[in-house]
Amino acid sequence: MISMRKTASLALRSLSNWHRPGELPNVFVFTTPRSGSTWLMELINTQPGFKQCDEPLDLRLPSIVSRLGISSWKELQKDANWPVVENYFQGLCDGRYRFLNPSPFVPNYKPVTNRLLAKILHGGEGQIARLAESCNARVVLLLRHPIPVSLSREVYPRLDAFLESDYSNYFSPDELDYGRHILRSGSDLEKGVLDWSLQNAVPLRSVQEDWLVISYEELVLRPGPVIGRLADSLALRDQHRLEVNLAKPSATVRKSDAATIAMFDDGRAERDPWWLVTRWREKVDEDEERRLMEIPARFGIDCYRFGEALPLPPVWMGEELPALARGEAPD
Repeated sequence: MISMRKTASLALRSLSNWHRPGELPNVFVFTTPRSGSTWLMELINTQPGFKQCDEPLDLRLPSIVSRLGISSWKELQKDANWPVVENYFQGLCDGRYRFLNPSPFVPNYKPVTNRLLAKILHGGEGQIARLAESCNARVVLLLRHPIPVSLSREVYPRLDAFLESDYSNYFSPDELDYGRHILRSGSDLEKGVLDWSLQNAVPLRSVQEDWLVISYEELVLRPGPVIGRLADSLALRDQHRLEVNLAKPSATVRKSDAATIAMFDDGRAERDPWWLVTRWREKVDEDEERRLMEIPARFGIDCYRFGEALPLPPVWMGEELPALARGEAPD
């Protein structure tokens, strides 16, 4: 039973925002959990007009299940249910659905908004282009190396559904057999990298010219150029506010391990960003890294490879730092 306090909180949030679409496009950020999406969302949300909407397809939330009428990950991936999902997003974009309104007590809260900023971690990977067109949205595909992502995650709620729903139609029989073998007998870390691979393979195979594909690693190491690309691609008008908020840790940094939290607390994260993107190497030896990186390769993903800490072009947009891509620390 929902407590009176929770009920009051939900009612307050439903009234906390008046949203009507404007001329500028919405922004949909597609990514996996623990990829820096909260940080990126907080940066974009510094801009005027944005209403932030976190994880609108997370079926672990009863309010989302109630609104969608879809209660399982396999149902969510059914092609026949896509019109329902599409209508749901249109309702979020035009202000009809208000149950995911942001709290009025969060930073950069705005009572009146005209652009939806949605962080989508749990669905829609096969329908990104269609969803963007029907919702007047620009797409950001945010990637992070699969090993640190998997080390940071505890559960993979959609892993079985990727392989046993209509989503499986995106993969060959050999790819499905390989994935099911890992699901049956792989380690937790192997299952995490498999989950990352299945979620990202489909968007990476269908990248559109107007999508912005960026990496967590480059946002950490070369924030200026990435911020510039974000501002240009997403029509973000106050680039100064983006820049001054770069050094602020995201609200989810407290989910990190003690060493990472301490690094943010003492300022080392800003002084030594290279540590942030390579610390995972302290937890995985070379043989395990080689074995794990065979998984995305089996699904045709080559932007992250064994022995390389950074993504390869075109995901890595810059030309400098070639030594870092081979795992070497900067001078």
